[in-house]
Amino acid sequence: MPVDLRFRVASDVGGTFTDSIAYDAVTRRITVSKVSTTPGNRALGTAEGLKKALALQGGTGAGVAYVGHGMTTATNAVIQRNGARTAFLTNTGFRDLLQIGRQNRPTLFDITVVRPEQLVPRELCFTARGRIGAAGEELEPLNEADIRDAAAAMKAAGVESVGILFLHSYANSSHEKRARAILEAEMPGIAVCASTDINSEFREYERASTTVLNAYLRPVMENYLRTLSGILQDAETGLGLSADRPVMVMDAAGGLMSLDSAREKPVHTVLSGPAGGVVAAAHVAASAGIADIITMDIGGTSTDISLIRSGRPEITRSASLETVPIQLPVIDINAIGAGGGSIAWIDEGGALRVGPMSAEAVPGPVCYGRGGDRPTVTDANIVLGRFDANSRLGGSMALDVDSAARVIQRDIAGPLGLTLEEAAAGILRVAHANIVRGIRVVSVERGYDPRDFALVPFGGAGPMHGSPVARDLKMPRVMVPPTPGILCAMGQLISDLRHDFVETHIIPYAQLGKEGALALIDALRARADAHLSEDGVDPARREIEIRIDLRYVGQSFALPIQTDPTQPGWWQALPDAFNAAHLARFGHADPDVPLQVVGFNVTGIGRIEKPLLPEIPAGTATPPEAALRGQRPVYFEPGDSGDTGAWHQASVWSRDALLAGNVLNGPAAIEEVSATTILYPGDRAEILSSGNIIVEVAE
Repeated sequence: MPVDLRFRVASDVGGTFTDSIAYDAVTRRITVSKVSTTPGNRALGTAEGLKKALALQGGTGAGVAYVGHGMTTATNAVIQRNGARTAFLTNTGFRDLLQIGRQNRPTLFDITVVRPEQLVPRELCFTARGRIGAAGEELEPLNEADIRDAAAAMKAAGVESVGILFLHSYANSSHEKRARAILEAEMPGIAVCASTDINSEFREYERASTTVLNAYLRPVMENYLRTLSGILQDAETGLGLSADRPVMVMDAAGGLMSLDSAREKPVHTVLSGPAGGVVAAAHVAASAGIADIITMDIGGTSTDISLIRSGRPEITRSASLETVPIQLPVIDINAIGAGGGSIAWIDEGGALRVGPMSAEAVPGPVCYGRGGDRPTVTDANIVLGRFDANSRLGGSMALDVDSAARVIQRDIAGPLGLTLEEAAAGILRVAHANIVRGIRVVSVERGYDPRDFALVPFGGAGPMHGSPVARDLKMPRVMVPPTPGILCAMGQLISDLRHDFVETHIIPYAQLGKEGALALIDALRARADAHLSEDGVDPARREIEIRIDLRYVGQSFALPIQTDPTQPGWWQALPDAFNAAHLARFGHADPDVPLQVVGFNVTGIGRIEKPLLPEIPAGTATPPEAALRGQRPVYFEPGDSGDTGAWHQASVWSRDALLAGNVLNGPAAIEEVSATTILYPGDRAEILSSGNIIVEVAE
């Protein structure tokens, strides 16, 4: 008898909680769960969360057709510097490439600044003679004896992984490929990564850094994904998932990749956790007819901010993690150290500070009762009544209000001569100021007026802080999506498969010509199509996006211009498109300066069938009595309650019982399993049939 594969599930492993979602394709019902992250083995928390979400559907692993997964495994390995023992191989004379990096200083006037520890120590950096020129010509043959000598030294040093970077390999990868073959033969079982397998762009330092990072993560990711697959397939400890069910991993560009791809190129999973939330936010905002949004994902350790125009997240090819440059397509996310677990402290000058240190999952905020002993943003929220003192966070975790109040009084209120409420409100105001600065980075500093966007807060703590942040930025609207606390997990249900291919080809625009450009594009397009075919994507669901990197002659950096070679006049239209983009980005353009092509970027997209999200039954402007849980006192910080800060009686609503068309007025709290939305005095909220809450923020 065939199995009814009606469920699609996904999980997102965060610093404090692991969020899971189960979707029934027949009933369109969504169930969610939130469990504590298990730092010792994050796969265990993933399996527990998925089982809970499925159990609420009455389902089991046997009925699961698809699993999506977003994790912080790669990110944590870099932050904690616990990746593989990695070696680096490059050209003779460039041994110190990683140590030198770029000459920009982290702190311009600090002569005592110490650069962070490199992923590869100098004693594990090796060189080989041989040289490729900028045009791809061989200037000096590769010395294979040097590579074999390096392999022997690597084996003696206990190396687990190797990254290879040769100069100008983007123009001719033959030396890198040969070096990789020799190392694989000399060191069986060792992960070997050549730069052109990861990135075929120029700028040797960034390419080297990205390659080494991939090598550093390969053994870690291989071990984690093998463990995860085993647990998911285990009937006792996991889901009992069939081995032939697809498990897809979120990548940092907002797409999905197969487990095999994630094992080979784990660097693509760095910063991938927040990417799922950005994709999901764009999707649900579109269902509410909103195309321009700024996302604010507040989790346990950080706030991740991104700007979306016309329904499309901004993509950058220049990112970094813990000062390690990453030269790959990633969603442009500004991450700051301001989350629910961010610790409040007083600096040497007597000023109140919040973050970037975090209580993380272990021990967590004081109110979790797990050994935390320093005040956090979450502790401030519960002291001010944002959480119900008798509620259970995520449906299961009891909260200790008295301990949170004691620590805030001891560490903040007492030393600063404040009342308990003033100290807790001060913690929130500082946290909000940090977030506002983070939003200005992706908006005001790039020429966008935040007032033209809707703020979309999500994550476990996001909806609690949406209104005051929007008010500080003069943003008139806040949109709280359905199940905001697990929106990153939802992103893995609606994201498409994605493969990016980038190659550097530096040549004057006038010299290259349309036919030359088409030849380069077609080669990349064929690679993208082949990968989608390997993924089993039906040709009717494949899309290819093409961008050409252009700059004025003499410039150092380029702008990517999207184009479609199937359209008449596409090549001739590129200069005007570039000048318009340059004017929008930098405020000026010079059409008389000749253009230079820098490279080509082809993205292969495999469109998946998007889940049909449930619609909310219609009601009237007056919410049903069953949705009202009661009232509780909530303290609103100065400047937001219309006075110096005061307690208000706030209505408490159950989000699950609200109907489309219902209107709520602040002060109010809207509670659900994954998050709590706080309406400040004067705010007005309306429930849409899509499940979104639209908040008109009081001035």
